[in-house]
Amino acid sequence: MKLKSIVITVSVAVCSLAVNAQDGEALFKQNCSACHSIGKGKLVGPDLKGVNTKRSEEWITNFVKNAQAFGEKDADAKAMIAEYGYPMPNQNVSDADIKAIITHIAANSPAEAVATEEAPAEVVETPADPALDPANASDEDVMAGLMLFSGEKRFENKGAPCITCHNVDYDNLIAGGLLAKDLTMVYERMGSAGINGILSAPPFPAMNASYKDNPLTEQEIFQLSAFFNKAGVNNVYQHQRVYNNNLLLYGGGGAFVVIAAIILLLYIERKRKCVKQDIFDRQIKSACSK
Repeated sequence: MKLKSIVITVSVAVCSLAVNAQDGEALFKQNCSACHSIGKGKLVGPDLKGVNTKRSEEWITNFVKNAQAFGEKDADAKAMIAEYGYPMPNQNVSDADIKAIITHIAANSPAEAVATEEAPAEVVETPADPALDPANASDEDVMAGLMLFSGEKRFENKGAPCITCHNVDYDNLIAGGLLAKDLTMVYERMGSAGINGILSAPPFPAMNASYKDNPLTEQEIFQLSAFFNKAGVNNVYQHQRVYNNNLLLYGGGGAFVVIAAIILLLYIERKRKCVKQDIFDRQIKSACSK
């Protein structure tokens, strides 16, 4: 009986670990992979390889849940936010989710190289396909990206055009929305990998809600990246959009002029006729009839 209990306990523990590992992989892909990699370099955020050995679970949990607030009281968090220029968006994940993600990162972090007398194996790097680099995109792809951004061409899955919330300084393109960050230099800031990660799995709540059921295709992401690269490279030649902050002043002034003109016309009309004009007219009419 005792042996049976031990076997059941061990089985439950093994199953729990397996489920935890699977959850961690899925949670990482859903919440982290758009901006982070494990051992593949920086994307929008830092490479998370071995972060479990560099930061405590408590530190990671605080940063993931509210990086900006945590950065106000933790020097390392503040330095990291300053390095990347903006705090990581707050993630709607539980402590258990974060623990599972950390477990997944730890399991997939390549071990640090240990110095040995053996000659290191030669690493043969496979060159990236130049055709897949948005910087080498054709003019047709750049134009397609511009049309997708502006909404002139609809996304295949009917997602909202980027210009609804974003602006890019680019000739022949109307000024975009101011609800989200200006994307004129986004390619320079994030590169192709970062843009691809964000557009493939948007980490920002509003963006995720907009494209969760309307994902962009790989070709659309490539064409948008090509357009962002073109906008960034040629930024010096583009005319910066100037929003007319005096629009309200001009509108209010125009309305005042119209109202003043109406009041003036009514005053002139009333002035033209005396107050007793009706009585005067009746008296003249009566005198003439006698």
